Amino acid sequence: MLSRLAGSVFHVGAAVERTDVVARLLDVYLARRDPALPADDREVAAALRAVVGAASAGADADRTATIDALALDRHEAASIAHAIAVARDHARRAREVVSTELWECLDVTRSRMPRKIAPGRAHEFLGWARERSALAVGVVEGDVSRDEVWEFFTLGRSLTRCAVTARLLASGLLDPASVASWATALRACGAGEAFQRGREVPGTAADAAAFLLLDEHSPRSLRFLVRRAHDCLTDVAPACVADEVADFAAAAQALGAVAPASAATAARRAGSRLAEAAERVVAALDARVFAEGAPVR
Repeated sequence: MLSRLAGSVFHVGAAVERTDVVARLLDVYLARRDPALPADDREVAAALRAVVGAASAGADADRTATIDALALDRHEAASIAHAIAVARDHARRAREVVSTELWECLDVTRSRMPRKIAPGRAHEFLGWARERSALAVGVVEGDVSRDEVWEFFTLGRSLTRCAVTARLLASGLLDPASVASWATALRACGAGEAFQRGREVPGTAADAAAFLLLDEHSPRSLRFLVRRAHDCLTDVAPACVADEVADFAAAAQALGAVAPASAATAARRAGSRLAEAAERVVAALDARVFAEGAPVR
């Protein structure tokens, strides 16, 4: 596949996933704020901006301003509005390999993206954003052959969710010793119901941490994400990013060495290392693969 096409497909996957990730985080931590969170809205907002990789820390931004910035600001690279525009633009550039159904899904989503959210309607908008992301993912998972197009799309998705989830674990939003804090983090990652299902008694902080870091089967867990990303990298990443891929594999191996009983205390360190490794892989791909004119092998 040509590098420009590979890059566009990768960024479609990353942007579609960012739409879902940011919508869930905003909904749980700000739109429907959990009483267990710190009382200072500005403290939560600043930490959340750092987790999603917003351009500014936003130390002075309150809850409403942060929702507006991370949901609607088309000039903020971490926002939902920007992610939706990026997904549509890159799908347009890759029309020769992107299915018509996916293109139409992203085009309609971009055309229906609002410029304002009515007071009290943030939760409704964020639910819509998650649904549109899920629809795009469903189109790819249901229709696309498991070839390079699927692998670059899935790689973009996996690295994006891995980096944001890892930054959440390393952030001040999470108190490793608090069951309530872990429950909030699970909901923000879309894993709350999966964690609770089948449990006769409430899980402990260690149980929740082990699920979000180490579960083999949950697509929201770090172990699942790093394995899926590494599988895609093994298939499609060229030799020019081998060092970054090796660092990512080492971070994944360190995560695998964490014992379930100590997952809560290991979360911050493991999250910080994985986030940095995932970000280095993305930067290397952008600089040395997708920017080049040669085919990706």
